[in-house]
Amino acid sequence: MQLKFKKPVGIAAVCYALALGMAAPKAASAAPISSNIQSYVNHGLIDFSAYMHLVKYDAAAGRRINKDFGLIYEWMKKSHSDLLLRFRLPDMMRIDGRFGAATGIYIVNSTMQDVRLSVGLNVKTDLSKTPGKRKTLLDMGLLSEDYLSYTEAQFMGARPYDGKMCAVFRISYRDKSLDTSHRLVWIDPETKITVKREEYSQQGKLRSIWYYRKAKEVAPNLWMPSIIEIDDNLGNLAGETEYRNVKVNIPMPLDLFK
Repeated sequence: MQLKFKKPVGIAAVCYALALGMAAPKAASAAPISSNIQSYVNHGLIDFSAYMHLVKYDAAAGRRINKDFGLIYEWMKKSHSDLLLRFRLPDMMRIDGRFGAATGIYIVNSTMQDVRLSVGLNVKTDLSKTPGKRKTLLDMGLLSEDYLSYTEAQFMGARPYDGKMCAVFRISYRDKSLDTSHRLVWIDPETKITVKREEYSQQGKLRSIWYYRKAKEVAPNLWMPSIIEIDDNLGNLAGETEYRNVKVNIPMPLDLFK
């Protein structure tokens, strides 16, 4: 460090200036980039609940992604209040909403999907042979052991995104006879959040781009995004959701997901 003085100064002033220089904070080092996708599983998360608040929804853009895209967004649009989302490992999800005098429940329990409306509708769908339609923790930008048990990940290297170096993986399903689609995910090594995700169809065409924004520390060393934006393959915003009042590791009874 070079010190320049226009006027003679005492030894005390010089020592003080040197002390300031030595005490200057150093730039924080970036988190290391691991090529092992298991490094980005946050084992501290067991379950969570949150309220889903609709920010924006474009039905036309949603249909360009796939025909099933708009179900939850239509529920948020028609609901008189935010939808209550509850998730429990391994891959169990429940969404509750109220639509006037009617109520709706959407449940995914591993490979079984169940949609119920109090007006009499009850539709169950077996997803065991369509892994691409399963709802997983990745939809919230996080990885789970259960999801990695039936997928395989190829490390594509470290790439910058939004000012940070991220680990990029190509994730596909192990059983290619069921589904040949894949996705590219950009993972922030500090928060373990997938900050960006590109979804590709079974024909290899880009279908949608997911952005996970405004990460919040919801528990010690446990981060989750509070805003999720989804674009179609033309770059049009199909849906944006804000997650409010997030609570983790409650715990939740299994009966909620039956």
